[in-house]
Amino acid sequence: MPAAAPSSPSGEALSVAQLEQYLWSAADILRGSIDSSDYKTYIFGLLFLKRLSDRFEEEAQKLVADGVSETVAWTDPDEHQFFVPDRARWGTIQKTATNIGESLNKACAALEEQNAALEGVLAGIDYNDERRLGDARNRDTVFARLVQHFSEVSLRNDRMAEPDLLGRAYEYLIEQFADDAGKKGGEFYTPRMVVSSS
Repeated sequence: MPAAAPSSPSGEALSVAQLEQYLWSAADILRGSIDSSDYKTYIFGLLFLKRLSDRFEEEAQKLVADGVSETVAWTDPDEHQFFVPDRARWGTIQKTATNIGESLNKACAALEEQNAALEGVLAGIDYNDERRLGDARNRDTVFARLVQHFSEVSLRNDRMAEPDLLGRAYEYLIEQFADDAGKKGGEFYTPRMVVSSS
């Protein structure tokens, strides 16, 4: 089964300041590739995918430690707050070398299909949007770098310095990037239970 992702660079629990710096670094990867008004959409989308995947793995590992069979722990949706199908797990996303945008779109669709509470949450993000993201080569280059970037941080509950870290990250993204576009930030709604899933 998949190994846990590394924690914050220092090996300690991830703080708000570290996560904000991490998100700003993600924006640096996008600079010059896409319009700054789109940063928050793609960054939060990847943060969201990584969070759900890390949390799913954490739950599965705990289930196994508590005596549940590995098969049940990793494949039974009833055992998880949010079930993450294989194609949406971070380990699968990391292995994708080409058509990364298409793979990310399929991961988002698979998450929504498996979890009624997520319906419509990720549907508005198109990781294959040529108009916003350029040609296939540019998309693969940018998303390969972003996936690698998000692979360096663990978003498991046991690696977070405070329970509402993702909520704070979302607010940070809105403040930093929605203002750039002259828009109000509340247009990308995420269910509260997802942000703080425990």
